[in-house]
Amino acid sequence: MPKFSKRFLIGVVIFIAAIALILLFINLYLQSGGVQQRIRDTAARALGTEITIRSTTYTPWGGLVLRGLSVPDSTAPHVNAIEAAALRIRFALPPLLQQRFVVTECAVFEPKLIVRQLEDGNWLIPLPRRAPEIETPSEVPAAPAAKGPSFKAELQHFRLGSGQISFINAKNQTVLLLEKSDINAEIAPDLTAKGTVSIGRMNIANLVKPGKVGGPFTWDGKTLDLPDIQGALAGGQLTGAYRVQSGEAPAFTLAARLNGILLKKLLAEAGVEPGKTDGQLNGSLDLSGDPRNTESLAGKGHFELAAATLKPIELISKLGELLQINELQLLQLSDARMDLTIGNDRLQVDQIFLKSENLILSGQGPVRFNGKIKFDAKLLINRKLQQQLSGLLGNNFVESEDPAYRQLPFTVSGKLDNPKTDLLDKLTGFNLGQDVGGLLQNLFRSAPQTKPGNDKKDAPGN
Repeated sequence: MPKFSKRFLIGVVIFIAAIALILLFINLYLQSGGVQQRIRDTAARALGTEITIRSTTYTPWGGLVLRGLSVPDSTAPHVNAIEAAALRIRFALPPLLQQRFVVTECAVFEPKLIVRQLEDGNWLIPLPRRAPEIETPSEVPAAPAAKGPSFKAELQHFRLGSGQISFINAKNQTVLLLEKSDINAEIAPDLTAKGTVSIGRMNIANLVKPGKVGGPFTWDGKTLDLPDIQGALAGGQLTGAYRVQSGEAPAFTLAARLNGILLKKLLAEAGVEPGKTDGQLNGSLDLSGDPRNTESLAGKGHFELAAATLKPIELISKLGELLQINELQLLQLSDARMDLTIGNDRLQVDQIFLKSENLILSGQGPVRFNGKIKFDAKLLINRKLQQQLSGLLGNNFVESEDPAYRQLPFTVSGKLDNPKTDLLDKLTGFNLGQDVGGLLQNLFRSAPQTKPGNDKKDAPGN
C-alpha cells in the first residue's frame, strides 16, 4: 500500500475514533445526574411544574433527543397532562459561532395531551401557575453579573407525529378526542407559521366520528386559519373551514358541509342500532361565538335526507302494527328536511318536515343545550289513511291548509334521551298518559276485521 494511502487511511480512522470519543463524552455528560437535573429544572421553570425525562442522547445526525417525557396533571392525581415518547431537537452547528442557536427541526413523537375546561369556561392545559418571584431588599448591592455571549434562538420547522388530544369539560366528560394527529409546520423568524394538519380519527361526544380530517393552516401569532378542511364521515364527505382568534376576546367561526353521509353507518358509529333506517344525509352548518362560552354560540343549519327510510316514534309504529298499516311502521320518505337556528343557549328547530306517500310529520320548537325539548308538531294524513283510521282514532283529525290532508296537532316534550308526547291523548280524545301498547291492544282486540260478505250471511231474516 502506498505511504500516502496508508497515512490517509490512518487519518480517517483517527478522525472517526475522535468523533466517536467526542460523542461518547457528550452523551456521558448529558446522562450525568447534574446535567439531567439542570434540564429538568429548566423545563420545570418554563412550564411551572415538574417534568420527568427518562433519557437524553445526542448525535450529529439525530440531534438532541429526550425520551419518555411526562408532566403530571395538577387537577387529577396519578394522571399525566402531557406525555410524549420522544422530543427531538436538531440544530445547526455553524451558526453557533455567530451566537445564533438555529433549531432546524423540533419534532414531538406520539404526544398525549389533556386539555381541561376550567370553572370559568376556559380550555387550558392544567399546569399550575408559576408563583411570582418576590424581590427582597438587600443592604449590600449585588455585584453585577458577568455577561456572557447572547445567543439568539430561532425555530425553523416544527413537527408533531401520531398525537392524541383529549378535551375534557368541567363535568370530567371527554367531549372531543383527536387521535393520530400530525402537524407539519414551517416557522418564520417572526414566529408566524404555515403548514398542514391531519387527524386520523375524531370522536365528538362519542356520537359523531369523522376520520382523515385535515388541510392547510396558517398562524399569524393571533389567528389560526384552516380555510380548506377535508374529511370523511360515515361513508360520506365532510368539508369546511375553521378560524379561531385568540387574545382578550377569543372568537371562532366554523362552516361545515356534509355530502352523502350514510344514515345506517352514522347511527352504527354512534352506538345506536340502526334497524331498517337507511338513506343519505346532506347539509350545512355555520357556527360562530366565543369558544369558552356556550351561551355565545350562534349560527344556522340546514339538513336534508335523500331516499330515506325511518322508523317513526313508538306510538305511531305500534299503531301501524295493530292496524296492519305498513307505512305507519316504516316511513319511506320522499321529502325530509330540517332548518335550525342556534342562539340564546339553545338550538331552535325552525322546521322539521317528513313526508311519505300518505302522511306528513312536521314540527318546530327549541332544543336546549341541557337536552330539554319542547316541540309543537302535527301529524297529517291523506284520504287513504283517513279511511283506514276511521272510527275512534280518525275522528279527532281536523282540516289543514292542504285540502288533501287532515291534521292532528300534538306536542313532544321531556329530554332528547327520554321524549314524551301527548299524541295518543290527541288520537283518542282521552287523557291516557304513556300507556301506549296496552291501550291500543285493548282498543282493537275486540274489534277484528270482518270478511266481506259475512254480514249478509249471518244477518237475521235472510
